[in-house]
Amino acid sequence: MTISTAPVPEPVAADSPPRPARRPIRPGRAREWWLGAALVLPALVLAVMFKLVPLVRGVITSFESSSGFGGSSFAGADNYTRMLDDSMVLTSFRNALLVVATLPVWIVLPLVLAVLIHQRSPGWKFFRAVYFVPYTIAPIVVGIMFRQILAPDGPLNAMLRTVGLEPLAIQWLNGRYSALFSLVAVALWSFFGLGVMTYLAGLATIPEEILEAAYLDGAGFWRRLFSVVVPMLRPTVAYWSVVCASGVLIWLFPLIYALTQGGPGDATMLPEYLVFLTTFQFLDRGYGSAIGIALFVFVAVLSIFSVRHMFKEGTRKPR
Repeated sequence: MTISTAPVPEPVAADSPPRPARRPIRPGRAREWWLGAALVLPALVLAVMFKLVPLVRGVITSFESSSGFGGSSFAGADNYTRMLDDSMVLTSFRNALLVVATLPVWIVLPLVLAVLIHQRSPGWKFFRAVYFVPYTIAPIVVGIMFRQILAPDGPLNAMLRTVGLEPLAIQWLNGRYSALFSLVAVALWSFFGLGVMTYLAGLATIPEEILEAAYLDGAGFWRRLFSVVVPMLRPTVAYWSVVCASGVLIWLFPLIYALTQGGPGDATMLPEYLVFLTTFQFLDRGYGSAIGIALFVFVAVLSIFSVRHMFKEGTRKPR
């Protein structure tokens, strides 16, 4: 006689729901997970090495006092309190706010051009290529080129004098108020081609029948733009807004370096260029890092609001 040692199943009540059976992990899904992890790992390593580590190092350096090529010592929050009394730092962030105020132009102008190209206006193939070409030119080259164009005796002023608009032939890069907006205009010329391509990608997802129906109903260009295109491109517009909100404060360094070097005076001094001067020209690494961290917080706050707006627009249900 043999005695069975198999476990006796527990009695199950008649009215109790059946227990869900555990699904075994399929080898295929595990293989997909490891493949995905292997593909993401290189990008993650690069992000940690070139983004997170420098950020942490910058935060640590911002609490140190260093001058020249010598050593450094702990300074606490002295670098941050020093910024509050530094007129150059305050002026650079004021100029940054003026640059941020031009964001509507960065957002709307590429959209208008993209719609004109999408509806195949005369010469649309030519302009589709021409608008993107400036984005392929290195910003430092763009700056050198426009430094000649915007010179007091440059081609732009010569053309204005020729057509009888001599009062408009001003010193574009030497004026107290014209220098900053000339810098922004050059940056817009250099980068807005990327926005045109972004909007064209979004417009390709809109059914042609909708735009044709609006045209047959008598809607003009601007009515179709704001009543049909913009509501259907909310996620794309929000995405480009986020890119511009952060980009206008970190894209301008090569243009500042080539065009104005922060001048005249402090008219075009922006935080990113001030970080460069403080750290590499005046060799004050601690103070330069503190300004850089302040700029990081400024851009992060602006980007957070933009991302929240993008998420709301992207998840809004159509009426």
